[in-house]
Amino acid sequence: MKRKQPTREKLLDFTFEEVYVHGYYATSVDAILKKSGVPKGSMYHHFKSKKELVLAMVEERLFVKMDSFFSYEKKEDKSVMDSFRDTFIMVSKNKPLVTYGCPLYRLMVELSATDKAFDALLTTKALQMQEGIKSLLRKGIEIDEFNHTLNVEDFSMYMLGTVWGILSLSPTLSSSENFLKQSQYILKELENYKN
Repeated sequence: MKRKQPTREKLLDFTFEEVYVHGYYATSVDAILKKSGVPKGSMYHHFKSKKELVLAMVEERLFVKMDSFFSYEKKEDKSVMDSFRDTFIMVSKNKPLVTYGCPLYRLMVELSATDKAFDALLTTKALQMQEGIKSLLRKGIEIDEFNHTLNVEDFSMYMLGTVWGILSLSPTLSSSENFLKQSQYILKELENYKN
């Protein structure tokens, strides 16, 4: 027997789907309620507003998905370079990510300039992602895979921005093959710092 999903969890899941595909402003509370099958009164029992619902979704759904989408960690038996390559391959196999782009980046573009609460929350996660890349690059220097001329601060921001840029192409221009092809340029740039 399938267990019924609690209302709050259902709302967060459907909010993620709707906001990811349509964006914050184009997503209505009515669309979320219709898809989730949750009555309006039940939603307002858990969340006072659409903004409160989406902020909760960002923290409880989006951030978890970001960690699974972009695993910037060194695999024990692999080089740092191969660890980045594996992450890019993993991203290329994620059809929604390739089709719709990075959900964090999309929300940052849509909301950061106009809403301080969203900006603070989304920027925190972006900086955490950059820190994961920096940590991996530092590990590469530490194990002598890369030389000390590699500026981890600058290169990590370049990598984060470039990956988001590749993923932000229109669905017509996006494909797994295109993402992999374009991400190879990041790896070629990183090779300039190899020992």
